[in-house]
Amino acid sequence: MTCRFDLIVVGSGFSGSLLAWILASQGRSVLLIDRSTHPRFAVGESSTPTADFLLAYLAQRWNLPALAPLASWGQWKEHYPELLCGKKRGFSYYHHQHGRPFDRENLHRESLLVAASAQDAWSDTHWHRSSVDAFLANQARSAGATLLESTQLASALFDPLEHRWRCTLESACENSTGRETALSVEATWLVDATGHQGLQSPSIDNPDDSSFMHTRTGAVFGHFEGVAPFVAGASPEDPFCGDDAAQHHVLADGWFWMLRFDNGVTSVGLVQPSSTLRSERRFWECVEGHPSLAALMQHAKLVAPMGQSPSKPAMASVDRMSRCRARASGQGWVSLPVSYGFVDPLHSSGIAHALSGVVRLAEALLLDRDACYEAIRVYGEDLRSEIQWLDLLVAGCYAAQPSFENFLAYACMYFVSAIEFEKQLAVDPGRWPKGFMQSQDSLLVPVVRQAYETLARSKLRGDESPPGQSEFPSQMRRWIEPWNRVGLLDPALGNRIWHSVAPKYASSIEGLCCSLTK
Repeated sequence: MTCRFDLIVVGSGFSGSLLAWILASQGRSVLLIDRSTHPRFAVGESSTPTADFLLAYLAQRWNLPALAPLASWGQWKEHYPELLCGKKRGFSYYHHQHGRPFDRENLHRESLLVAASAQDAWSDTHWHRSSVDAFLANQARSAGATLLESTQLASALFDPLEHRWRCTLESACENSTGRETALSVEATWLVDATGHQGLQSPSIDNPDDSSFMHTRTGAVFGHFEGVAPFVAGASPEDPFCGDDAAQHHVLADGWFWMLRFDNGVTSVGLVQPSSTLRSERRFWECVEGHPSLAALMQHAKLVAPMGQSPSKPAMASVDRMSRCRARASGQGWVSLPVSYGFVDPLHSSGIAHALSGVVRLAEALLLDRDACYEAIRVYGEDLRSEIQWLDLLVAGCYAAQPSFENFLAYACMYFVSAIEFEKQLAVDPGRWPKGFMQSQDSLLVPVVRQAYETLARSKLRGDESPPGQSEFPSQMRRWIEPWNRVGLLDPALGNRIWHSVAPKYASSIEGLCCSLTK
C-alpha cells in the first residue's frame, strides 16, 4: 500500500519540524521523517534578536500561539518552564593570551559587551536543542503531520510528468518477522532539512560547492556541568552579566564558545581553523594553556554527547563546519538553509538564517505550482548571496587574528548588519528589501568587502601591530559611521554597548502568548 502526501520533510530538527508544523496547520498533508529519534544532542543553540523577530512573526502570521513564547526568555520561562533554555542578554568577548591570566587591568581594552535587550524579560535565549527540537517535532505531529522517527529515505525517484515523488522509506523499527520495515510513499514536494548530510537520490544532483568560502573552521564541543562563572571578566560598568550571553573567549587563532542553560549545563566548544588537528585532547590542551579558562573548566564534567554508552560521554567534533551546496532547489525539491549551507557559529547566525528559510518556504509551498517555483527560484538565488555575505562577515574576524583589537573592530560589521536588518524587521518582518542581514545592501556590502580585503592583505604580508597601535579600528570607525547609531568603537564607551536592537516585535504579541493560559 502506498501512502500519498503533499510534502515529505526529511529531517526533524527545529527548522524542518517548524515548517512541517506550519504546513500541516494550513491543511497540507505532511510526512516528517528522521533517521534518529528525539530527544537527541545537537548544537547551534544561540538565538539572536533577528531570530526572535522571525519566531514572533511566524507565530502571528500562521496563528501558532504555542510558538510565540519561544520569542523571548521571559515568555518562554513563564509558559514553558519545563522546556530547557538559557538567558542571553547579548554578546560578550574576552581576550586570552597563551600562558597568561585574563588581563583584568586592561578590562575594557581586552573585552567587549554588546547588549541585545534592555531587560531580562525580552532577552534572547540559548536553545537546549534536544528539548526544543523534540518540542517542535511534537507540535508538528499535534498539528496533523505524520512523524516517523528511526526512518530514512532509502530511494526517491521523481516523475516530472506527474510531478510526483515515489519514495521508499526504511524504518529501523522491526516488524513481526524481525526485519526492518519498508514503506512506499508518494509526495508532490520533497523538503531537505537533513543538515550537512543532504538528500541522496538520482533525481537530485547537488554536490558540495564550498570552494568559494573564505571561512574554513572546525570545532570540538560538548555539554558540561560545573563550568564556573567568569568572575575575572565582570565589572560594575557592564550593561549585563557577561555570563548571560553568547560568551566568546578569543584566542590567538580561534575561540571558545560558552552558552549557559538554566539547568546548570553549559555548551562549550573550541573553534579553530580546519587545518588544525581536532580532538578532545586538543580541546583540553587549549584550556590548560590559558589559565583563566583552566579555572573556569577546573571542575567541569562532560555530560553530552554520549559515547558508546550513557556512562561514557565523549566530545563531538566537526572537521569543517563551513559548507555550501551547488543548488538550493530542483524539480520537486527544495532545501532549508540548514541543508544548503552554513558558515560558522561566531556570530550566532545559524538559528536566524534557518528561520528565515522557514518564513520564505512556508509562503512559497502554499502557492500554486508555477508561483511556487518562481518563489523558490528567487529564494535559491538569495540563499547563495546570503551564504557569501555571512562568510564575509565571519572570515574577516579570523583574518584579524591574532590581533584582538582588529578582531573586535571587524566584528562591528556584523553588529551594524544585524542592527540595520532588525530595523527592517521592526517595520515589516515579512519583507526584507535589502536582504537577510543586509546581504543586498548596495552601500554596506562594498564597505564590508573593503574591510575584509584590507585585513586579508595585511595577513598575507604578516603585518602585526602592537596592542593599541593598529590603524584598522580607526579605519573601521570611519567606514561604519553612516550606520553606527549605538556607539560601536567609540573610545568613550569603553567597549560597552548598552543598547543595540530595534524595539522587539516579540513584545507586540503578548496577547498571542497570553491566549495559551485562557
